[in-house]
Parts: sequence; structure tokens; C-alpha cells
Amino acid sequence: MKLKRFLTATLMAIMTTVAMFSINAANAAGTYNISCKNNAYGMQLGSDYTAVAYVYSGLMTATNANKIANQYLIQGTEAYVGNDCIYAGSGDTNGTAVVAGDVARLAINAIVGAVSNRIDMAYSAANSGASATGLSFTTQSDGFSMSANKLVGGVSFWADYGNNSLENTQSFTNVRLDSMSFDGSASSYSIGVDKTFGKALIGIVVSNLDTDITTTFNSGTYAQDVSTYGVYLAYKTSRLQLDFGMGQGDSNITTTRRDLGNDSVINGSTTADIEYTHARIAANFNRGRFTLVPSASYRTLDMDIAAFTDDRSDEQGTITGDGFLFTANNDTTGVTDDSIAKNNVTTETISLGMKLSANYGKMVPYLDLSYDSEDTTKASYKSESGSDGNNGETKATDYSDSIRVGGGVNFMFGSAITGGLRVGRVAGRDDWSENYVAGNISIGF
Repeated sequence: MKLKRFLTATLMAIMTTVAMFSINAANAAGTYNISCKNNAYGMQLGSDYTAVAYVYSGLMTATNANKIANQYLIQGTEAYVGNDCIYAGSGDTNGTAVVAGDVARLAINAIVGAVSNRIDMAYSAANSGASATGLSFTTQSDGFSMSANKLVGGVSFWADYGNNSLENTQSFTNVRLDSMSFDGSASSYSIGVDKTFGKALIGIVVSNLDTDITTTFNSGTYAQDVSTYGVYLAYKTSRLQLDFGMGQGDSNITTTRRDLGNDSVINGSTTADIEYTHARIAANFNRGRFTLVPSASYRTLDMDIAAFTDDRSDEQGTITGDGFLFTANNDTTGVTDDSIAKNNVTTETISLGMKLSANYGKMVPYLDLSYDSEDTTKASYKSESGSDGNNGETKATDYSDSIRVGGGVNFMFGSAITGGLRVGRVAGRDDWSENYVAGNISIGF
């Protein structure tokens, strides 16, 4: 008896495992293993297709196969296609429509972060009486930077590097249910030269941002390389510091996503033109060992993405399905590529910041806070061709407010070794996670 129960349980476990693998395989590709843009799919029939469904009736025979009345049935034994493509919204959307706005925000933050830190560093070096060959370092929110001051004719050279981890945290179930979930990283560098004229500083900067993102929402990837060049101006009095910058550049974008019909990779690539502007005003208040620096800043970046074509692969295997549905005349129908329209995304942020530091000689701890009011082009995705009855569909997030919370410590060991460490995060930005940890070290000579 025990053996019988054991064999029964074992058989049920095996059958369940097989069923699970079968379900996964079925979910991996569409019902008939053909591209969502194969002309035989029926999508081109529009509302006529999605309203009544093109089905094959079990009552249909070779003698009446051409009778229209038997081809268009609300109910039948076999559907013309599955629901893999007609219910896909974000899952059938190119990544530029969802990710580009956040990349624009990362790009302008990287540029402004580098330039603002350089300006602060230049005035700090000037106030400390740095020599003609002096190197100065500063902690940045997402990396480190260094400069060689007044090397040739009073001209200074500087470089900056940083990185961020990022994630859209919307819930994700599978690629056929609307979501904007994605995650990845971005790295940036800036190189510049500048010169002081009394209390004024004038410089030029070349910046680059590389993103590497996994677009979970469409089972694909998104890579964007942003290159810009610009100018910046600054002026400092005993109490106030003003700076302004502007620039332009271009970008290369490469995307992949998954054809929900036949599981093939859809490849796309395009370019974008970029313009940016930023400005800041800050004040310095000192009382004993404490320094308080309130600031207000504005930054904006426009990205014009050129129209392009998403290349869907031709059918690689034999289409499965009943002969009444896919005859010798239509089972080799070609696959139509997707035309992706040009797109403009903009990000605009006003920040109110406050930095508090305390000088304890060899240790200078500090707290850095800012409130950001943001207007970034929100993500969008295709409308579903059919209704899947999912009334709780996730909508595109409209980013508005966030708080940047950071803190750290700068240190000095003797006169030869100085450095710093900083950690922080972006909080309060809907459906978003962004963290950083950074450090730098300087060895004198």
C-alpha cells in the first residue's frame, strides 16, 4: 500500500514538472511561433480581428473552407493566434519610449555635477594658495575628481569620473503585462580646462555618459552613449558664488527587445541631438568651525531622438498550426519591421540645497541635502490592440519631487595624504531607486 502511494506521488510529481516546463515553453513564444508582425498573424485586420477573432472551426471541411461565415466565429475550437501580441503594451514597445527621459536626467546631472565640483575646487585651490604645480582633489557624489592648477599660462586642467546604479522599481510579473521595470548602471567622465581672471573663472568642458540598462519590461536591453561639449562661467565674492554653463552634443542609442510571437531578438539603433543649460547661486556662512552653504540651482537638457526602424528577424523555423490557417500561400509571409517615430524628451530640475560641515582639523564631516523639483518627460508605451481585462495596469510614472540625502567625511594624515568618503541616495522619487558611494585620495609630492 505504501509502495502504491509512493509510486502515485512520484508519478504526479513528474507530471507536474513536465506540465510546468510545457507552460514555460508555451509562454516563451506565441501560439503558432510566428512574429507579431508577420502579415499572416491577423494584426493587420485591426478592430475586425480583435473584436471577433479569426478562428478555425472544427466543423470546417475542405469543401466549405472558403465560406466566410465559417471563418469568422466568436467561438471556435482553435484561435487564429494566441493573445501574446494583441495584449502587449510595454512588452511590444521600443526602449527609447520608456528609458530616454531618465537617461537625459542622468546626463545633465553628471555634467552639472562635474562642472559644479570643478568650480568649487578651483576657488578652494585659489584660496589655499595652491602652487603652480599643485594638484587639488574633491569628493563628488558619485566618484572623484582631480585637477592640475595653473600649469601653463595660468590655465588649469581637470578630470572627473563617476558612476551610478539605477532601477525603476515598478512591479513586474511577465513581459506581457504592462510595466516599466528596468535597471542598470551609468558611468561618466568629464575633462576640462579653465582660467581665472580675478574673481571670474572661464572654462570649457567635454563630457561623456555611458549607460548599460536591462529593460525588463520588454525583455531587452538599452545602451546609450552621450557625448557633449560646453562652456561655463563663474564669479565669486566674499559671500556669494554664481555660475552658469551651456553646451550641446550628440548620442548613439542601441536597443534590443523580444518578439513575443517567435521569441527572436528585435534590434534597433538611432542617434540623438542634445542641448543643455545650467545655473547656480550659493552663499557661504562661517561660524567658528562650522560652515553652512545654502544654494539654489537650475538645470535642463533636451534630447531629440531621430526616427528609426526596429529590425524584426525573418521567420527562422516552420510555422505550426492547422493547414486551414497557414496554407502554402501564407505560411512564408514576410515579417514587417517596426517604424519608430522621432521623439523629444526633456528634463528640467530646480534644486534647493544645504551643506553643513564642521572642521575638526584632520577630520571634516559634512551633511549634504537637496530638494529637487523635477519635470522629466514621462515614459510611454504602445496601447494594447485588445483588452486583457487587467484593470490594474501600471501607468507611466510622472516624476516630480525627490530628496537627495548624502553625507561623508574628508580626512588628512599629515601633510602628504588627504582623502574623503561619501555615501547617499535619492529618496522620494516615485518608482525609483538610486544609490551611490564615492571616495578619493590625494598623495602629496
